[in-house]
Amino acid sequence: MSDQEQPKPPPPPAPAPAREKAPDPLAAEVPSPALDRLRAVHGGAVREVRFWAGMPLVEVGRDQLQAVMTFLRDDPSCRFDHLSTCFATDVPERAAEPLEMTYCLFSWPTRQLLAIKVRTTAELPIPTVSGVWPSADWNEREAWDLVGIRFEGHPNLTRILLPDDWQGHPLRRDYPLEGRPGDHKVYR
Repeated sequence: MSDQEQPKPPPPPAPAPAREKAPDPLAAEVPSPALDRLRAVHGGAVREVRFWAGMPLVEVGRDQLQAVMTFLRDDPSCRFDHLSTCFATDVPERAAEPLEMTYCLFSWPTRQLLAIKVRTTAELPIPTVSGVWPSADWNEREAWDLVGIRFEGHPNLTRILLPDDWQGHPLRRDYPLEGRPGDHKVYR
């Protein structure tokens, strides 16, 4: 067969059209009267709003945290009378403010959920909310002990889980995985 007589290979298939990523149903926006009220009264304090599993996640500035939390507890349309939990997170990819404190609130009278987040650094304290919800006391001590977030105005910011002579904060991402020399002392 000559070169002219050979059949030509079929053209390659056309690339499939790019599929758009379906929106995550867990991240869908939900109505929240408390969030609407917070935006109306303290809109300048709100930095970012996201939603997860039917709960608004509201990031506020460090300086406005105390005012926002007191408002959420005392406002008749919000009435967040229960601090269900609060916890600290270290996100080193956010170099400017790698530490984050999250407060999960629940209102028994209105059956609303709301999470308040505040970002900080190891050097900049955030105001304590233990005066707003006394149950925050031990959770904030745990955040200090394990992650290193300092709380301005906390009545007893001391270690709660680790020994008093422990160096560092073991849930920080820069803490060595194998620990530091002396971490594994026998305390008896």
